[in-house]
Amino acid sequence: MEYKASLDTLAKILTFGAIILFIFIGQKSIRAINIAQGDNTTLFIHFGIIFLLLIIILVSWLFAPQSYSFYGGDLVIKRPVGNVNIMLSEITEAKILESNETSGLIRTFGNGGLFGYYGKFYNSKLGHITLYTTQRKNRILINTSNGKKIVISPDDLSIIEKLK
Repeated sequence: MEYKASLDTLAKILTFGAIILFIFIGQKSIRAINIAQGDNTTLFIHFGIIFLLLIIILVSWLFAPQSYSFYGGDLVIKRPVGNVNIMLSEITEAKILESNETSGLIRTFGNGGLFGYYGKFYNSKLGHITLYTTQRKNRILINTSNGKKIVISPDDLSIIEKLK
């Protein structure tokens, strides 16, 4: 069974807003390129800006969780590139997180809203955790035997029964 991972309203707003902002900035850069008249510095800077904006959008989408499923004794976090597999035999605990347990998350190397909330985060209650989430509700903490703390956010919380 596949468990969907829908974006919450904030992630949708942040994603839409970032794309609109990037289009606006890209449009300004295209105008600057059109009037550069052979100025290599201007061309280099504005082509670099457009390239950077496209890379940010593409990489953010490629690593965003799309859904969760079970395959061959693994929990599979499906992403457009590089699915993440967690062996069910390594899971020592799976529990639903309350909203106060995830308050004060500090992003140490992650994405906080563009196509989801994923990457490395930290807070004083949970310590260092890895998020593969698309919403700020329905968060499930998975502890593994090798000390990893992973958080997922499926639309359907019945997934927890299979994790236990």
